[in-house]
Amino acid sequence: MAVEIEIVSKETIKPSSPTPEHLRRYSLSFLDQVTVDVYNPMVYFYPAGGSATPAEISDHLKTSLSHVLTHYYPLAGKVNYDEFFIDCNDNGVPFIETKINCRLSDVMNTPFPSEVNKFLPFELDQLDEVSMGVQLNVFECGGVVIGICVSHKISDALSLFIVVNEWAAYCRGEKEVVRAHLSSAELFPPTKTGLYNTRTSIFRQRVARRYEIDGENVESIRAKYAECSAMENQRRPSRVEALSAFIYSRFIAAIKAVSSSELENGKSGSEKKIFLVCHSVNIRSRLDPPVVDYAFGNYYRTTFAVPSENILNDNYCYDLVKQARNEIGKIDKDYLKRLQEGSKFLDSMKKTATQFSTGELVSCSFTSLCRMPIYDADFGWGKPAWISSPALMFKNLFVFIDKKDGDGVDIYVHLKEEHMNKFEVDEEFLKYAKLPSN
Repeated sequence: MAVEIEIVSKETIKPSSPTPEHLRRYSLSFLDQVTVDVYNPMVYFYPAGGSATPAEISDHLKTSLSHVLTHYYPLAGKVNYDEFFIDCNDNGVPFIETKINCRLSDVMNTPFPSEVNKFLPFELDQLDEVSMGVQLNVFECGGVVIGICVSHKISDALSLFIVVNEWAAYCRGEKEVVRAHLSSAELFPPTKTGLYNTRTSIFRQRVARRYEIDGENVESIRAKYAECSAMENQRRPSRVEALSAFIYSRFIAAIKAVSSSELENGKSGSEKKIFLVCHSVNIRSRLDPPVVDYAFGNYYRTTFAVPSENILNDNYCYDLVKQARNEIGKIDKDYLKRLQEGSKFLDSMKKTATQFSTGELVSCSFTSLCRMPIYDADFGWGKPAWISSPALMFKNLFVFIDKKDGDGVDIYVHLKEEHMNKFEVDEEFLKYAKLPSN
């Protein structure tokens, strides 16, 4: 059935007390400056069952958000992208309420992430001067879905979860828990030199799917990679290391299948491409000294591994585990110290952005939200039954999210349509993964 959404109300939630004058100007960090211009989203599903009515839930959410915004005051400000700061003027956060014409069970566990985008307050690639938005979606059955967007320009995924979880804790009465840490620009001062277009990796024409790999199959994949010769005398692959190598092998198989088809149809496949495997890495604990786990900002870096011909020609890309692990290991204290003088990195970042825009790069990115506190968002009526990522604005992107029971992984796949057509019928992939049914 087609999901119809009726907007019931729109209002702006302001901080419960004004931001002090000396905190009015919040500077973006260098890592904020070089982060892509999109919203970071997450969608939380809560079945009906508590005693609170939708009106009471709405009032409770708005009141508690107002208090939390006094601590996370940049979220309620206005971003000045020309001068790289937020005017913390307490403009507030949009809060939209909707009515949905179906039951929560009709949309929960959907294998099509683009369906989940409907429950968000913003189009993800239409980032403007507003840093946060909330959409409360109320279903016919009384269940609710809370869609939250925070600007990636000032927040990584972990920061989003930190804000949501502290908001939830405050909402259920734990008012002493809010502990904002807002000093990323002190560690990574913004650069004044010319930047580059950070939007080159945005790609709207992607297709998104969600697959499940249960715990038993995750362990089978780990065992497959642990036993290969490349891992002799090496630490056993983690879940993410093994899964990303395995999925990359199926991605390359899809790329090759499309290329073969194009050659058969008389299209040229002679252009030389550079292949990249990218992993996002949380750097909070890697800094010297480390910052607290709840530090707010963009505390992540992306590693770039260039797979060898041997890896690209190997049906399972076995050596990729070791190569990707080595690249992640390079994000150490010395690297991060150099990164704090960010302008030294700009030339290589600009070159990569140019290669993205010309199509010279065939990059494949992995983002793991595993082991993050995503299911802690209890606003007073229980933890969410399900949490979903919507379809993100990139191609060749794979996002890993733990199942609620911690046993198994959801994989959000974003590919060009012709590659998805090959990927979703890949027999090797389907030995381990399946589309969920809601």
